[in-house]
Parts: sequence; structure tokens; C-alpha cells
Amino acid sequence: MAKTKINSPFPKKFTDRQWARFVKQGRDLVDEESRIQFSLGDLTLKMVPIRGPGGNQGVFMVLDRFADQIGSNVHTLMDYRHVAHVWPPDQRVRGVAWSVHRAFDALEDRFDLIHNPPSGADRWTEDAALSRAGRLPQRPLTKAEKLDRVRTLMRENENASEAVGELIRRPDVAHKVMADPSNQRILYRAHHEQRQQAAAARFTASHEWDRAGADENEEEEVAEVQQVSLRESAVDYQRASSEVLELIGSGTTFLVDLQRMIPGLHVAEFTEREVRAVLDNHRRIRAALDWCDSALSTGDKTMDDELARILTEGDDQP
Repeated sequence: MAKTKINSPFPKKFTDRQWARFVKQGRDLVDEESRIQFSLGDLTLKMVPIRGPGGNQGVFMVLDRFADQIGSNVHTLMDYRHVAHVWPPDQRVRGVAWSVHRAFDALEDRFDLIHNPPSGADRWTEDAALSRAGRLPQRPLTKAEKLDRVRTLMRENENASEAVGELIRRPDVAHKVMADPSNQRILYRAHHEQRQQAAAARFTASHEWDRAGADENEEEEVAEVQQVSLRESAVDYQRASSEVLELIGSGTTFLVDLQRMIPGLHVAEFTEREVRAVLDNHRRIRAALDWCDSALSTGDKTMDDELARILTEGDDQP
């Protein structure tokens, strides 16, 4: 490999000569480390040679005991053994770290590739080799590499949910996430499903009785409520906008809540004033529904003065 002049990136701290001397010493140590790693791999191959499929039983047991005897780790020795096997001595490249050889271990063209570092570089680095092999680098630099590292670390749903929860507490992150319509649909769909599940759970908890002792009318009522609560809207939830999902979700939750509460109302205990308050609130709800229906049918979303008054102050109708 041709020698190149190494210029110090820290001119205020090192002279070019000092920097070059440190780099040479470091490379010599890396070479020595690589020789040791390959030597240990060759030794384990000598102890337990690679055999055909199904002929390697007992390898782990032998190397586990050997690792304990020499103060090493069995998985480290297994790694050394594998790399030594896929890189025969005559194919190993001096001056290239053992970690680079390991990064290329599964590539069929590894014997040629290791002699051709990336353009502009005089040798392979471990991260460059891992990226070239389609594997996750130790120090991700590009956006894609960083995202791959996050996906690898967040494979468990519990870890991923906690991480997302932490990130969206940052206003700038939450804003960017919600600016993407596809993210909006995913989040609103999950929220809608949670609301449906919560409503169904509340309904079930408030209607626990012995089905065998319920009369025919009660069974019909339960079946009707369950049918409404589980009915699927004629909407593709994967493609529907967040606004559609939110409208359907709020209406469904309101409907299920009413069906849960009405059978258990103690109307006789209501005062006249309380009844008027509930009825007034329902008239406001009907007015809001009429306004929504009109907007959906005509596209006109304006609110007249009378509607604004009813929604704000209520209605004094009996």
C-alpha cells in the first residue's frame, strides 16, 4: 500500500512530524491487535476444526471452558474463530484492521474488495466497511444510518413507545411529526381505536349481570348496543384524513356513552332544574350536529347569529 503524507489536523497542538509519529504508532498497535485476534482465531480452529453441516456439535462447550481458562469470553473467541475461517491466512491484509475483515465476512467479493478502499481514502475504516457491507456502522453519520441505528435500538415496542413519548414532548419534534398527513392519520386512528376500546370497556363494566337471568328485552337491548358499538364505518381508516377520523371517533364515543348511561339513569331523582339543564344541552348538541351535517352536505361552514347564540348560551325552549 502506497505511503501518503499525513498532515496534522491539529496544527496548534501537534507538528506534522509529531502527528505522523503518533499515527504510525497507533497503526502498528492496531496491526499487532489484529495479528493477536487472528492468532486466537487460528488457535481455536486448530482446537475445534470447522466441519460440514451438523458436524460442529460441542464447539461452544469446548470454547466456553477454554475462554474461562485464559480469561476471555466465549462469544469473543467464537467471533475470532469465524473470521479466521472466512479469511484464510493468505487472504488477510496487513495494515487493515481485523474489524474491517469481520465487516466483510459475508461478502463473496471480500478478497478483492478489501484492497480497494473508498475513493479518497488510503485505507478502510470499520464504519466504511460496515456501510459497504450493508450493515449498521458503529458511528452512524448519514440520516439513513442514524435512523437504522434508532430502529435497531427500538425494536421492542415498549422501548419504542417510551422513546416516542419522550421525543414528542419536544415542541419542535411534535410540530414536525404532526405536519405529515400520514402521521396524523396514524395517530388519530390509534386515538380513535383507544376511545372505542375504552367506551366498550366502560359499557361492559356497567352491564355485568347474569345473562341467563336477563329477560328477553334486556338481551335484545344488549345485542343492539353491542352491534352499534362494534359497527365498522364504511371508511378506509388507512387512507381517511385525520378530520374524518376525529369526527367519526367523537360521534361514536358519544353514542356509546349514551347507550351505557341511559339504561341506568335514576330519572326520578333528578330535579326539574337538572332536567332542563340536560335538555338544553341536548338542544345545543342537536344544533351543532345540524351545523355539521349542513357543512358536510353543502360545504358552507358559516355560523349564523342564532346558531352562535344557541351554542354559546343555550336555548330557553321548553
